[in-house]
Amino acid sequence: MSDMHGAAKTEADKLPWYDTITLDGVLQKFESVGAHAVWAKYLVRNNNSKNQIYVAPHINKLAFLPLGEPVYTPAKSQKQKFSKSSRTRELVRIPLNWTWIAEDGEEYPAPNAAFSYYPQYPEVRLSGMIAKCPVAPSKLFNTSHHGFDEGRILFLGVVGNPDSPDAHIAAIATGKNAPASQEVLKTENFIPGALFSVPLDTSIEEYERDSKDHESKTDEFSVLNEALEHIVGYPIIPWRLRNDGTKEDPYRSPNAPGLTLEAELGVGANAIPGPDFDIWELKAYKVADFQKPSGSHRITLFTPQPDFGVIADIGQAAFVETYGHVNEQYAARGIERYDFTTKDFNGIDQDDPTVILELRIFGMDGDSYSMGGSISLVDRITGAIVAGWSFTKLLGHWQRKHDRAAYVPYRLLGTKDDYCVEFGTDVLLGMDTDFGMFLNAFREGKIVFDPAFHITRREDGSWEPKSRSQFRVALGNLDAIYESVKEVSVEPR
Repeated sequence: MSDMHGAAKTEADKLPWYDTITLDGVLQKFESVGAHAVWAKYLVRNNNSKNQIYVAPHINKLAFLPLGEPVYTPAKSQKQKFSKSSRTRELVRIPLNWTWIAEDGEEYPAPNAAFSYYPQYPEVRLSGMIAKCPVAPSKLFNTSHHGFDEGRILFLGVVGNPDSPDAHIAAIATGKNAPASQEVLKTENFIPGALFSVPLDTSIEEYERDSKDHESKTDEFSVLNEALEHIVGYPIIPWRLRNDGTKEDPYRSPNAPGLTLEAELGVGANAIPGPDFDIWELKAYKVADFQKPSGSHRITLFTPQPDFGVIADIGQAAFVETYGHVNEQYAARGIERYDFTTKDFNGIDQDDPTVILELRIFGMDGDSYSMGGSISLVDRITGAIVAGWSFTKLLGHWQRKHDRAAYVPYRLLGTKDDYCVEFGTDVLLGMDTDFGMFLNAFREGKIVFDPAFHITRREDGSWEPKSRSQFRVALGNLDAIYESVKEVSVEPR
């Protein structure tokens, strides 16, 4: 008996650490490297070194992760067609700053890790995370060992602010029989086939909640709803929470209401491009009357600068001086200034013959699109692209648009220099989006390019440039960029 017991113990001792670790052990390792969120993926038989791992249908589903800049790989076929059959090999590679956490708790980089986005399907797959990393759990993915085991778990931890260069994904994988794998299947958030969150023990709610009321609210808005209950319906002196934890109070500037909303929810200024609170991205928008919100009110989606065209060669100052217009109000004050705005080009479906530039979309045929396309300002006389935004560049910004967004109304109370902000109770929720929806909405004129470029002459004769390439959507057109838009009412406490 004792010999048998000893033999069994010896066999158990031979198991690698990722086959014996508990879920608590996994989370402790993530906490030790500074992860502030942990996600898990249940691995099926074909999730191995010979097959890329399916992660999501669209890259926006992964906006909570730090993502690199997309790199477009065109299809081998050079035919100018946009049918699905002609683009089956079109690929957008999104590099990942990825590390594996070893048994000793140290992190080791996996330099080839990347998401592969195939827009024609659509789907996002994970690959390269094992290559060139000496401590990667290769046996769990190698088809000669455990690569076909159903029930392995891949854990991903988000470490750092994704806006910073050292932001990264830390990873741990566990075998199908590991206690951690067995335990995670019993967690409340487990979702087969998709990434699901695994709460860290250190994830403490910001607000005390009535537990009975909390248990009765099982929809995905419940956590944010209960946080907003403490904020809506009464005046708040605007303030902001800096990322170092310090406060600026009061804080009054054009972006004060949005930063105040985030600060009240514990979100610092210049926050990470993952969800602002729980699973939600937060957007504050101004109204004059909570009972009469304007559907024409425009919300800025993002502000990417053009990545090719004449502007890249001559610079912004020369671009604005050539294609913009004199600002007469400044001229009346003796200040030389040029602006470039919507009056300086024809937008979609506009045809003012006196305007030199027009906005065009290249690479779309109906609802189909090629990632080699662009949105471009074209000189109508020469045909030259004066400023262009490649689809890859735009995707790099759109991939940070979250699958869940909450639009919270606000109004200002008081004077221009001494005001309070009040948040309204009727919140708009936008759910499920993808890059194709963005392109279609732009083609239909529901998303507009609304630039705010200007140059001002300095005393030394040089130009001082300011630029903001705004892509904006009217509140009433949110249903063009989300599969579902609904209004919910928050009851103030």
